[in-house]
Amino acid sequence: MSHAHPYLALAIALSLLVGGATPVSGFATASTAPGVAHSAGTETIGEDSHSGSPHALAAADRAPQQTDDASASFPGGNVTVTRGDEVTFSVSHSDPANVTIGGPEYGFHLTVALGGSGTSEVTLDTRQTTAADPAVFVEGGSATLHSAPLDDPIEPEDYLLRVSIDGVERDIGTLTVDPRGETTAESYRAPAEFEPSEYVDGGEDGDANVGPLETTMSAGTDLARGDYAVVRFEESGLETALNTSDLTGAAAANGLKVNFTQTTPGPNQEPREYVATASANVSVLPSLANDEIYVLWDTSEVPIGNLEKRNRYRAALTLTDESGLADSPTTIASTPFHLSSQSVSLSPDNDSVHYPWENSSFAVSGTTNRAPNTTLEVRLRSPDPNAFLQLRDATVGPDGDFEASFDLSSVSRGTNATLWVRNHFLQTAQDVYLVAPDPSVRIEDQTANGTTLRIASAEVPAGGFVRLEDADGSSVGRSDYLAPGEHTNVTAELGTPLFEAQQIRAELVRAGEEQSYDPDAAAYTANDAVVNDTARIEFPPAPTETSTPTQTATATATSTATPYPVVTRTPLAPAGASQSSLPLSPGVAVAALLGAGALLARRGGSS
Repeated sequence: MSHAHPYLALAIALSLLVGGATPVSGFATASTAPGVAHSAGTETIGEDSHSGSPHALAAADRAPQQTDDASASFPGGNVTVTRGDEVTFSVSHSDPANVTIGGPEYGFHLTVALGGSGTSEVTLDTRQTTAADPAVFVEGGSATLHSAPLDDPIEPEDYLLRVSIDGVERDIGTLTVDPRGETTAESYRAPAEFEPSEYVDGGEDGDANVGPLETTMSAGTDLARGDYAVVRFEESGLETALNTSDLTGAAAANGLKVNFTQTTPGPNQEPREYVATASANVSVLPSLANDEIYVLWDTSEVPIGNLEKRNRYRAALTLTDESGLADSPTTIASTPFHLSSQSVSLSPDNDSVHYPWENSSFAVSGTTNRAPNTTLEVRLRSPDPNAFLQLRDATVGPDGDFEASFDLSSVSRGTNATLWVRNHFLQTAQDVYLVAPDPSVRIEDQTANGTTLRIASAEVPAGGFVRLEDADGSSVGRSDYLAPGEHTNVTAELGTPLFEAQQIRAELVRAGEEQSYDPDAAAYTANDAVVNDTARIEFPPAPTETSTPTQTATATATSTATPYPVVTRTPLAPAGASQSSLPLSPGVAVAALLGAGALLARRGGSS
């Protein structure tokens, strides 16, 4: 028995050498247990880290399982960001977790430690990834940069995104950094009364309230001095670089420069340049949620040159080397503008003379090169004893047209008024003649035409009739109703027969109720006298009537005057005559009697 122990020990040793058996205890040491994180800075990726042998797997199964119930994920899935912009993504974790972006093979290796549990947000600013301190470009958690600092902002690529708890990977995704897209610029105009400072705030996430601007601005490169030149930049990858108070291209501007530069300054002259700073009357309204930046240039202080080409400008967005996105100044978008002096025209729609019987609404219209939606103030003023001043706002339309209307129903008449557009007096001032009521009537000498007379003209301020009177003042006729206004060649009907030439007086009288004729209506007066005119009226001579001969005597026809108009009488037939025979004269009857007597005597002698 004493010799058996050495042999047994040798057999066990050989068995260990051949079979690789575990120690008798059956447990691996903590330092060699596979699949377990050794430190917060390292982690094990899946089962690829296991040896794959049954003994190793068994040892892993027997290892402490403190993380079996742990969980972590990226609720939003994969993440995409444009190079130069920032992106925020969420991480759900049941325990403290580590988020890893990239790795050594990407040239960018970053970890972010998240404490506690719940849902955390991590924000990455891709433009500032050149900083040595990751706290400059990472918000949320504690960031550690394991790779060397970048010379340029992180390049476009698909970067591996991982989250782990206690070294065990719980979810993976992709962080896609897209290249910057094309930046474009468009030209617009906005009215001078627009106030950019009122809309700098009011949007979401630090954006400006650009709704009012988008409503009032209009597309176009031509603008009048004093209006706003508006540039709409559609940006890509510039949202974190934008400093609305400084776009000079310097370091404080993060390498962004916006300027308006004169394109043709003339020989031996430097071009005028207006850079986007407050002192240059340039305002910035960002709408980064829509990838838009609006830049407004107040042109009210810009001089106008005599030559048209001296008034041409170009707005440009430039990246300088301070941006980290360009090695040298690079213009990424531009658009032109053409500046000119303000011009406004104005005129009445019908005539500068306004009569009292015309519509009380006095309409005017005009054109201008001011920006659409500009509000112009149109004025009508009279300083006469019954002075008045009327103001009307007119909005410029898309084509530069505007219109206004004044109410003249209660203004004084018989005076002149001045019409003009405020701030454009020399271009638009003109006189408007507000004619006072001036009733008149004119009748000319004439020969009556049947039962009518002709009134040459009548001016009736409020409507009425022309009444005809003879020398005794008796009414002998009138016209039909005359509407307010001027009338010519008016017909007046005679209502009483007239017999001979005489003076006829025409008076202008007012209408009764509902435009009816009222014999007692008042006449129009001027200077305290009835408005009238007198003319000599001739009447055609009345035709004469011939008397009908009788059977007993020869009668001579006698002229008899008849009233006007003429009434023609039909002669009566002689007694005993048929309607088809002609009556005999007295001489013929005597001769017939004598012939009959001679015939009877001759017959008696023969008997």
